[in-house]
Amino acid sequence: MTNRRFILIGIAAGLGAVLLAACAATAPASPPAVEPLRVTGSVAYRERMALDPSAEIVVQLLDVSRADAPSVVLAEQRFKAGGRQVPFTFELAVDPARIDPRMRYTVSARILQDGQLLFITDTSHPVLSMRQGNTASLMLVKVAR
Repeated sequence: MTNRRFILIGIAAGLGAVLLAACAATAPASPPAVEPLRVTGSVAYRERMALDPSAEIVVQLLDVSRADAPSVVLAEQRFKAGGRQVPFTFELAVDPARIDPRMRYTVSARILQDGQLLFITDTSHPVLSMRQGNTASLMLVKVAR
């Protein structure tokens, strides 16, 4: 081999070592941030009555897959009416890793006044699995006193 080839091989080996060192010196790539799944919708009732500003609206995303066990709350949003009236909008965020497409999920809501239940959902509102979307329009019913 000629001197020229030895020089080229030496340069290539040196560049390879520098590139390997540069790759090793960089910080490991962090996994991409996972966007939460969002369930949105509205809460309303049919009665023509105004809510007290201190009334509390509670909306929950529930895992209702097991018939023989209580529902598991995956996400919850609580807020005061604050003088606003129905319909109220909501947005629930949940980690996608907690959602299994084989399971069943529903959204439920209730309105409380001083800890007393005023309105509640009385029907199932499925979301997120089994070809259900990620929105729900919840119509609450008045609780009899």
